[in-house]
Amino acid sequence: MSLKEHIQVTAVDLFSRNGIKRVSMDDVARKANVSKRTLYDFFKDKEALLIGVLNKMREPLSEYFESLEKGSYTALEMILLFNEKLMEKPIWLCEDFLEDIKRFPLAFRLMIDGKRQFLDKIIELLKRGEKESVFMSDINYDIISLLAHRQFSKCNSLDISEVLAKYTPEEVHNTVFYIFLRGICTDAGRDIVDKFVTKKIYRGYNIR
Repeated sequence: MSLKEHIQVTAVDLFSRNGIKRVSMDDVARKANVSKRTLYDFFKDKEALLIGVLNKMREPLSEYFESLEKGSYTALEMILLFNEKLMEKPIWLCEDFLEDIKRFPLAFRLMIDGKRQFLDKIIELLKRGEKESVFMSDINYDIISLLAHRQFSKCNSLDISEVLAKYTPEEVHNTVFYIFLRGICTDAGRDIVDKFVTKKIYRGYNIR
């Protein structure tokens, strides 16, 4: 891992736990064990660091999704496996991060563009899953994907997050995620979800 990548990984950890506002460039430099001058050699300001962090997070996700596309997975299995990958570094579940990033227009735009691309991929998978008989037919999946996105966003709203404060963001996300997914599955699809969840409990992630 290069020094620049080390700094980015450190920033991901800090931002995901504390949001952006409460993390200074000094905090990042201190945690990464580099001088502030070295940090600024790589990133001219916090927004540049945020952009670097978002791009760094996107790379392994894109590579992982491409590897799934090359496999023999159903659309449902791809969604389940990709969700597991997302949850390895769930920075996007941090309410403070999502609120704070709005103060950085370039980074915020990059995040929104990434979400839009992600939503397009999900729509493709939902429609493909319908043809594979793992998702129910006669459903407008464009509407379903938009409603799902809005539902997950509501989990991060102030009113809801206070009620759910005793649970981890990951637990809240996965509860909503699995209930939603099972709700649009056929019997064959629900069998796949149940099998995946059972193996997940016992730390077995190979769903084949």
